[in-house]
Order: sequence, then C-alpha cells, then structure tokens
Amino acid sequence: SVIYMYSRILDQYSNDDELPGSVVVLAWSSSNIPINDNLDTFTISQIVSTAGAVKGYVEVYKTLPTLINVAGVYVNQAQFLYLLTTCVSQLNDGITTSIGLISADVAQTPSETMTSGNLTKSEYLDLASRIISFMDSNGVAPNYGSTTLGTIRFESLIYLYSRVAAFYGTNNYLPNYAVMKSWSSIISSSNTSTSTETIPSSLQIYLQATANCESNDASIIALAQSITSGASTSYEKAVLIYNWVRDNLSYSFYYNTQKGAVGTLQSMSANCCDHAHLVVALSRAAGLPARYVHGYCYFTSSGTWYGHVWAEVYAGGWITADATSSRNSLGVVKNWDTSSWTYKGTYAELPF
Repeated sequence: SVIYMYSRILDQYSNDDELPGSVVVLAWSSSNIPINDNLDTFTISQIVSTAGAVKGYVEVYKTLPTLINVAGVYVNQAQFLYLLTTCVSQLNDGITTSIGLISADVAQTPSETMTSGNLTKSEYLDLASRIISFMDSNGVAPNYGSTTLGTIRFESLIYLYSRVAAFYGTNNYLPNYAVMKSWSSIISSSNTSTSTETIPSSLQIYLQATANCESNDASIIALAQSITSGASTSYEKAVLIYNWVRDNLSYSFYYNTQKGAVGTLQSMSANCCDHAHLVVALSRAAGLPARYVHGYCYFTSSGTWYGHVWAEVYAGGWITADATSSRNSLGVVKNWDTSSWTYKGTYAELPF
C-alpha cells in the first residue's frame, strides 16, 4: 500500500508538475483499487468519447479493459458503469452538467440469463435509472440488470451503455433501441460488434480530401496502407495510425497551418495544426472518418493557455486523437486540462 501511495504521488507530479496536497489511503484490497485521490468530475463529451473507445476495445479484444482512462483519470469498471448510466440518463433529460465520480466496487458474481433481441429506449433508460439507484445505495455495481430479455450481466451492461453513448456521440441523439446478445456470444464471436462498421452517410464528409489534408496523395495512401496492414477493425486502424504519428513526429511551435499533411510527412516536425492534418489525412486514406477540433486549452507543463487543434477519429464513435505529446494515447489527453478548456469549433476542413 505504501508503494502504491507513493507511485500515485509521483504520477500526479508527472502530470501536474507539483506534489498533491493530500492523498487518500485505504486498506490494501483489490476492491479498493484504483484509489482516486480526488473524486473527479467529467463532462458529457469526455464520457461519450471514452465510451466510443471502450466499445472499440471490446470489439477488438473481446473483453473489457480492467481500468478505463476517462480524460486522464483511471476508473474501475463499476465507476465507469455509473458514469455511463448517469450520462445516458442526463442526455435523455437534456441535462449537460458534469458528472461526479463515485467510489464503487465491481460486481462480485456477475451472471446472465437472457435471449438475444432488441432493448427499447424506454427499457434501457429505466434500467439505467435502477442501476444508478442501486449503486448510490450499495456502493457496488449490480451483478446483473433485469430486463424483458432476461438478466444482463455486469460486463454486458458496460458494453450496452458504451454503445448507447457512442451512438449519441455520432448522431447527437439516443438510439431508439439497442441490439442485445449474451456476453458469452459477444466475447467468443469472431465479429463482436452488434452493429456493422458501415459508415453513416452523415460522416461521408469526413472521408474527403480537403485543403492541407491530402488524403488522396500517393505518399499518404501508401503510408496509411503500410501502417494499418494486418488491422481487422476500425479501432485497430485508428490506434496504429495515432501511435505512428505520435511516435514519429517531433513538435515544433508555430501558429496555424504551415505544412499540411504532405509537408508534415516530409519534414517529420509539426505544430498542433499540422499534427492534426497528418492524423486526419492518414485516417481518411485508411477509410476512417476524421475531423478537427479547435479549443482554447490550459497546458499543465507550461502553465499556459493556448489555442489548440487536435484530431478526432471515428471508430464506432468519435475518439480524441491528440498526437502532440508522448504522454497522450488514443482517447486520452494528459498534456492539457480537459476539464477546463473552451470549445471553439469542429471542422471537416481546418480553416486556418
């Protein structure tokens, strides 16, 4: 427990460049891990973005991640289920306030007896409400949720609400129903997705070559094919492209676009705009919708506010892809404060 405590202290120092004012100490038990020294709050967009990443993870690896990184904070599966169900409930009610993280243990004996079918919107909203009430009262996730299809086990509940939230992230409304299969069939199937990887027509605009995003350039196409060779899903492709850009480009400070995707590939050095151009161009060349997000962000290492641009890639849902720092990963941003930034715009073509 002492080792874990000081590991957390040093991890916070690496993120914030200062030692924490206090740390939480709990008895050494697997049910108490992870320990969150500050019970964080998360925005709807942060939870929705993470839901898309979790959905993609399940469909690639046929299991849930043990810990889930929400905007740089690792939470356990039970905590993420609470965030998901609260997020979906608030979206239905038109509430956009941030959601607080609770202390919660994972389900101890998950079980499931269900038939495949469709869970209607009213049913999954009612189930979400019951899950929230149960966890508020008991501090632990339920082993299963009861529905007209039967009982849905804990892991499948996380996958269900990850899909619902990811759908909202893409379409800006909640689905009328969710397709349900047993968890055993999901993790054993060669294609775990309960929906095809067909790209919605509304996202076709994010597949086209645009100014400074030369996704139709021969060098961009060849590199995209090389990077993603062997990948079988959109999520795998997104991870491979993101990691390549993050690990191979160096960062240069300058304002606005100067190089575009092709020029960035030639120089292997870029600011945030040109980093985003290369991520977006490679993603589009690989058949993945990708777009730009512009914000005003507080960078934790320098303690400075800057205008900033990053990519989002669609792989079952929109996933943040800020490749400007080695501290970041697909869906996770650690070099700037994701809880306090100001949104400026989202673009298919970056206008500056």
